[in-house]
Amino acid sequence: MSSESGSVLARLLPVAGTAYLVWLATQPPPARWVGLGCLAILVPFVGGWLLGNVAGIGPWAPDKAE
Repeated sequence: MSSESGSVLARLLPVAGTAYLVWLATQPPPARWVGLGCLAILVPFVGGWLLGNVAGIGPWAPDKAE
């Protein structure tokens, strides 16, 4: 397996996991409560990751070598 395919897998795994939790949150209880609980914990991290990668703010911002 090349390093490129590992990178693609590393990028798709969080997206697939989040999609699974959203799907789980749409199911009848008790699966709904598990999905919502996990999303409540995950959403702040996703928000921070998005701010870092899109706006360049915070610990997930890409390093700018000068």
